[in-house]
Amino acid sequence: MIRAPAIGTSAAGGRWLARLIAVLAIVLGLIGCGSSPDGIVLWHAYSGAEREALETLAAEWNSAHPDAPLTLVAVPYDAFADKITSAVPNGNGPDLFVYSHDRIGDWAAAGVIEPIAFWVDDPTADRFQPAALSAMVYDGELWGLPLAVKCLALFYRTDRVTAPPRTTDELFAMVPASRARGAYPLAYVSADLYGHAPWLSGFGGSVLDEHGAVKVATAEAAAALAFSKKLITSGVIPAESTGPLVGTLFNEGKIDMAIQGPWFVGDIAPGVPWAVTTLPIVSETGRPASPFLSAEGVLMSARAHDKQGAFAVMQFLASDHAAVLRATRAHQIVANVHAYDDATLAADPVQRGFRAQLAHAIPIPATPAMRTVWTPYASALAKVQTSDTAPADALYDLESELRRYAQTPDGAR
Repeated sequence: MIRAPAIGTSAAGGRWLARLIAVLAIVLGLIGCGSSPDGIVLWHAYSGAEREALETLAAEWNSAHPDAPLTLVAVPYDAFADKITSAVPNGNGPDLFVYSHDRIGDWAAAGVIEPIAFWVDDPTADRFQPAALSAMVYDGELWGLPLAVKCLALFYRTDRVTAPPRTTDELFAMVPASRARGAYPLAYVSADLYGHAPWLSGFGGSVLDEHGAVKVATAEAAAALAFSKKLITSGVIPAESTGPLVGTLFNEGKIDMAIQGPWFVGDIAPGVPWAVTTLPIVSETGRPASPFLSAEGVLMSARAHDKQGAFAVMQFLASDHAAVLRATRAHQIVANVHAYDDATLAADPVQRGFRAQLAHAIPIPATPAMRTVWTPYASALAKVQTSDTAPADALYDLESELRRYAQTPDGAR
C-alpha cells in the first residue's frame, strides 16, 4: 500500500501538504464544472442568438424551479466532444449537454450517455419530426431529444428563377439561358459527401448497408458519382466551389441557385431577392434528392446525479414553448412540429422551406464507422470530377480503403 508521508513541521511535510491542497483544489474545480447536487448542469457550445435563447430558457426554468436550478456552461465547440468523452467517465462532466447526433454511437458504446426511452411517452415522441427523432436512436435505444435540425435545401434568386426546377431534367434545361448571361444555374460544395448526399440518395445509394457496415461500391453510388461529373461537364455547376465561394457567386448573380443549409441565410447580401424550396426529383429514378439530416439534441450523461430531474429539463428545452422561442429568436429549424402551430413561425418562408425539405432528408448514420467515410469519399468525388477515373473504379478503391480502416475483411467494425 502506498502511504503518504507524515505531516509535520518539516519542509518535506509542508511541500506534501501544499501539493495535496493544490490537487484538492483542482478536483473541486472540476466537480464544480460538472454535476451539482443542487441543480442540473448543462454544457453547450452555442454563441450569439442561440446562446441568448438558451439563456432565456434557463432563466425561465430557474424562476419556476428555484430549488432545482439549471446552470449553463459554455464550452468551445472544437474541444466539446473530447471534453465530454474524457470528463463524463470520471464523474466531472455535466448532467446534460447539447450536441449533434453524429457522436451518439461512440458515446453509447463508451457508456457516456444514458438511454432515455424509460421516460418518453407517446405524446412526447409525437412532438418531434420523425427523421429528427430517429436520428437520436442508436442500437435500438433512444439517447436524446432533438432540438434543432439542419439539412440542405434549394435557395434561388427570385430575380433570375421564376419557377425552381421540379426535376433534374428541368435543372439541365436551365443551362442555355443561364450560360448566356455568364452565369451557372446552380452551385454547391460538390467535392464533399455532405453536398453530394442528395444525389447519392436520389439514385438509391447509401454509405452503409443494413447492418451498419461500410458499403459504397454499388451501381447506385456509381450512377450518382457519374451524375455529379455530368453537372460540371454540362455547365450546370462550376468545376469547383467551396462554401464561401457559393455565397459570393449567389450574391454577385453568377449562379441562379445554391444548395445550402439554413446557415446560408446569413451569407446572402442585403438587397438580393431570394427564396428557399425543396430539392428536385432525380429524373432518372423518380426519387427525390434527399440530403443528410443532422439533428442537434439534448443528451443525458450516464453519470447525471438526478436523472429524473435532468429529464424534466430535457422536456422543457424541447417543449413547444421553447421550440417557438428558439425558432423565432435564434432562427433554428426546430424539430418540434407543434411549434409550427405558431402563426408567425408557420408564415416564415425559411422555416416553411426547410420544414418541407425535412420530409425528404436522411439522418447521418450515428455509427462510429461513418466518421471514417467523409474525407476519403471527398477524395473519390474530386478524382472522378477532375479526371477520367471511372466512378465504379473510384468507389471500389474507396471501399477497399475504408475496409482497411475498419480492420476487418468485410468492412464491419
